[in-house]
Amino acid sequence: MYTEEFVRSKMPRQTSPEIMRTPLEEMILQVCLLEEQISSAGTSPVKFLANAPEPPPETNIQQACSHLQEIGALLQIASGTDELFRLTPLGYHLSHLPMDPKVGKILVVGCVLQCIEPALTIAATLSASKSCWLPFIPGVQNSRREAREAQADLIRDGFGGASWSGGCVKGDLIASIAAYHAWSSAASIAASSSKSHPDKLRRRFATEHALDHNAMTDIKGLRSQFKDALRVAGLLQSSEVDNIHGNDALLTSCCLVAGLYPNIATLMRPSRAKKIRGGRLITKDGDCCRPSSSSFQCDRIRNASEGGKDAYAVYHGKHLTIGANNDVHYDERTKQDSFLSDISFVSRFAILLFGGEIEVRKNCLVVDNWLKFKVDDSDSSKSDKVSDKGQVNAVLINELRKELDHVLLRHIMKGRVDREGSQMDDECERVIQVVRQLLLFSG
Repeated sequence: MYTEEFVRSKMPRQTSPEIMRTPLEEMILQVCLLEEQISSAGTSPVKFLANAPEPPPETNIQQACSHLQEIGALLQIASGTDELFRLTPLGYHLSHLPMDPKVGKILVVGCVLQCIEPALTIAATLSASKSCWLPFIPGVQNSRREAREAQADLIRDGFGGASWSGGCVKGDLIASIAAYHAWSSAASIAASSSKSHPDKLRRRFATEHALDHNAMTDIKGLRSQFKDALRVAGLLQSSEVDNIHGNDALLTSCCLVAGLYPNIATLMRPSRAKKIRGGRLITKDGDCCRPSSSSFQCDRIRNASEGGKDAYAVYHGKHLTIGANNDVHYDERTKQDSFLSDISFVSRFAILLFGGEIEVRKNCLVVDNWLKFKVDDSDSSKSDKVSDKGQVNAVLINELRKELDHVLLRHIMKGRVDREGSQMDDECERVIQVVRQLLLFSG
């Protein structure tokens, strides 16, 4: 409800066109695909979209192109006033997938790491219109605490939980996988002792654990659609081969980093000396953010200890809470509080191997001239002298990153054809095992 004065003085007469208020990444991929079918000279998204009846701001187009470059979907072939881009092999596949490019890359990396089933659940969760978590148990009054406890039980005992054989990962999207696993298997578990319809069994399970049954059904449908799209694109071979590591939560977290980078945040711990109470997350642009109140990582971040190892998290969205004065003539924001949604803590090696470009500097690895990781914990790393161990570690990780990029590129460009499929599978499996050992070591 708004006052008439507020409507007349503050609100626009009509909403702006959708092209000016929605992400442009998916559209730019379609523009580049269309132009490359006509000419191989490259594409200028700015010039192409300038022909629209109400073109989006040029800065928005440039930001979308920069983001597509960061995820490896676009290659800039000319700079200056006439910027030209070309689709990479990854960008070509993403342009054929009916989803946000970030979500598409999660699925592509899931195919390469052979953990496609959890990747499909993550992609469907991010694409669904609403959350699968309910703040209360339907039909039960004042059940917020009971709902949170029931959800916590699913997370603790499910995919990525403390006793999960595929590694422990703390994250909201990992929790969604645990919930979907439990919900989808509820019918098969109870089928032997009940004659009820599977959908009724799932609905009952959802109610007892404060899950939105309709949202879960939507996620199931999206998973099926995405799997069909991957199969048409030639990225899937078979359910058995593409999901060999389907129970591996550590490798699944790598899919998150690959798709959501550069949405990385570092944990800023509380400090009595600096009068900082409670933990916060610092993003790449320097914003100090808090987790969303619905995040399962909220308590962990708020109650972070003053001392401890560096911690890194990947997130899906950053939002701004704005409070305004009740006076309709007051036109200044009185409070701007940024918060992050869908937070998942990840290993530093996941960022090094699946994040941005890395550079070796003495005994450190720097990601996109931003995140700095020491690869030598010896005393020599505290002095001006660079240890041989640190230099060797930095070079080895850098070479593993190159090998991983090579496997990813071969998988995308050639697929798994019969005449070389076995060789590619063996090479991919060796690289995956090295990656997993690093993730276990950092854990």
